[in-house]
Amino acid sequence: MNRYKPVWYSLHMVLFALYTCLIVFPTEAVAQNSNEIAGRVLSNNGTAMAGVAISIANNAQKTVTDEDGRYTLENVPSGNLEIIATYRKNKSQKTVSIQNGTKVTVDFVLEISSDEIESVIVSANRRNVPSSTLRLSENLLVTPQNIVVIDKNLLNDQMIFSTAEGFTRNVSGARTIYHQEEASAGIAVRGYSASNLRNGMDVSGSFGPLREDMAFVDRIEFVKGPAGFMMGNTQPGGFYNIVTKKPKGEDAVNTARLSLGSFGLYRAEVDVDGKLSQDGKLLGRLSLMGTKKGSHVMHASNEQFVINPSIKYVHSEKTDFTAEYILSQNAFTGGFSKYAYGIKGFKELPREFSFSDPIIDPTVVREHNVFGTVNHYFSDNWMMTGQFGYINSQMQGESLYATFNTLDSLGNTKRNLAIGDAMNTSTVGQVFMKGKFNLGEVQNNVLFGLDMGTKSYVADWTNLDTLPGVFNIYNPVYGQLRKSDLPTYDRSRSLRERGAQYLTEYSYYSLHFQDEAHFLDDKLRIGAGLRYTSTTRTSAASNGARVHNSALTPRFSVTGLITPTFTAFALYDQTFQEQTGTQVNGNPVDPSRGTSKELGLKKTWFNGNLLAGITAYHLVRTNITTTAGPDRPGLVEQSGEATSKGIEVDINGRISPSFNVMFNYAYTDAKISKDNNPARVGMMLYGNAEHITNAWLNYRMTRGALEGLGFSAGYELQANRAAWPSTVEKYLPDNLFSVDLGASYKRDNYNIALVVNNVMDRYNYTGFYPGAWGYSHYGWRALPPRGFRLTLGYTF
Repeated sequence: MNRYKPVWYSLHMVLFALYTCLIVFPTEAVAQNSNEIAGRVLSNNGTAMAGVAISIANNAQKTVTDEDGRYTLENVPSGNLEIIATYRKNKSQKTVSIQNGTKVTVDFVLEISSDEIESVIVSANRRNVPSSTLRLSENLLVTPQNIVVIDKNLLNDQMIFSTAEGFTRNVSGARTIYHQEEASAGIAVRGYSASNLRNGMDVSGSFGPLREDMAFVDRIEFVKGPAGFMMGNTQPGGFYNIVTKKPKGEDAVNTARLSLGSFGLYRAEVDVDGKLSQDGKLLGRLSLMGTKKGSHVMHASNEQFVINPSIKYVHSEKTDFTAEYILSQNAFTGGFSKYAYGIKGFKELPREFSFSDPIIDPTVVREHNVFGTVNHYFSDNWMMTGQFGYINSQMQGESLYATFNTLDSLGNTKRNLAIGDAMNTSTVGQVFMKGKFNLGEVQNNVLFGLDMGTKSYVADWTNLDTLPGVFNIYNPVYGQLRKSDLPTYDRSRSLRERGAQYLTEYSYYSLHFQDEAHFLDDKLRIGAGLRYTSTTRTSAASNGARVHNSALTPRFSVTGLITPTFTAFALYDQTFQEQTGTQVNGNPVDPSRGTSKELGLKKTWFNGNLLAGITAYHLVRTNITTTAGPDRPGLVEQSGEATSKGIEVDINGRISPSFNVMFNYAYTDAKISKDNNPARVGMMLYGNAEHITNAWLNYRMTRGALEGLGFSAGYELQANRAAWPSTVEKYLPDNLFSVDLGASYKRDNYNIALVVNNVMDRYNYTGFYPGAWGYSHYGWRALPPRGFRLTLGYTF
């Protein structure tokens, strides 16, 4: 534990930078007059341009345009001023005369090339256009799959600081399963676990990686169902792709943010982006974050920091290279002791209950990320991308648990100390090429490439001796333990030796090809693809022997453009997933197969600023392993099958410059359809909730004396939820429901925002029934009560 330095050093450095931005810069502005310049920037084809830098010649004031291309400069000096609008290499200048106490409107039209127009559309409407890491060349309207893009602006508005804090509220049919979220995020979609990708590369591990902090996240892309154009060996329900921040150069916006909140939340962030060379070919970006946060649960807290430098070298208009490094460390207490146990049922204990104690040392997770990307354009129609990623995530710590099934009817139980050491590594790489060509009048969009990965996991979950005395859940006593009461543990042996029974090494390579042909003047698109994946796994389940598997997974799609803003699609896709275990006949288990059939309608509204879609799907996963019975311990049978089907509705975007809306609903019927134990047939999959609906509305005034004032409101509802893990009981007895409200004020370079979560102070939880994992009692995780978060931000 001593080898990790405290997080406060990094937090102090971030706070120093924040105070410099929030105190020094405002002092300069106050001395100026109350003049104001406002306007809007459009491209030469009439598209609103977001992210355009607006500055005054020979003056330090600077701002950028919003999603609707609008900007405001306050407290500008009087006289003849030269206003400059800059977007990449494009610049426009206008001279304006302004007197004391006046407001002047200055609009710009920037002449940009055709290839830059697409970039403008992406900047102005990022939620409808996927990143390049998804390998898609067109917007989501014509993509034959249910994909939701969660923009950083929406995450900032909701004040979500990590992927474990419920970003899934923005995606239909997705849930965050609160379990051990200080270490890793538990995300489920369509009843199955969701795979975790970063920059288009699969980094999912057996326990990990460390859940992503939003300090290094640019956006999140959630893909439903198998996605043969991305991977062939991920979970069948879908995956979420974390797109990390990268240098932007001319479009750069520097920010500093300070956040305070309930349960002792202190958080500071700085994000600085700009040119590192005079010719503009070398760009750099640095993101820093420090957090210290308590919890509504007793003796639970965490300290985390993020250091994220990245550089981009633009060799030419056709070739660029990006390199990124992310160091993320989280030291937390009580994170694995937050479950409450009860005899009578759920919620019989207060939300702050914990089995932990102040004497327990923090568990520390430290993660190193390295990413490299090369893009090369052979022509306007052909490009190639090569990517590399390496993640090393190590955890070391201990937790205080209730000793297994020692809870009696009076609430007395024993506690024991459990070791929590683990390491996950992922080395991933990919090369893919995409382009288009014509065969007669038929345009063909093709994608092909190679994906490879090697992963390693080892853990030590040793349970140590039971502590002296008893612990009563109805009258808990804390702070009486001494170090001499805790068992000692010898870590002199390597983790690989201590955790040999959990040691797993896994590698794969995958070749894929896909072609989408456009017919009838682009009104009909037919796609077909094929992926070959080969895997190798070594684990204790196979007695250390290498187990090889391979699979061909096809993909077919049809997309019809009913109108330029209305499409319909049909999709057939497959995936497979490697598994461990030994069958009754002595053979290793076969991979699990997933087959998905999907139909959907999509339509854009309000000049393409809002995307609405409805999807119906049927997903079957076969070859699920089930126990062979008590008379054949350690062996499994592959008679299991799970079926997930449902309907999903997603609405996301901007109705007007003032009004943004996000709404989703999903009906999900995910259950076990075949099993060698008839009693399990019909049980819900652990990640399922039959009805999930969420909404988030944001309104901001863009005119008048209250310009910049905004209000937000949202809710989460999950009805008929499965327990985790599933048992014979069909649902948890309570629905999850929360209402959140927010208010903010944006003016010039400043932003202050307040969000109140769980306004109704509802006792929400996730949990399991007696019988799960062999427990004889109830267990649940209480979610936070009413709380607030306040953020002060400055853009420079």
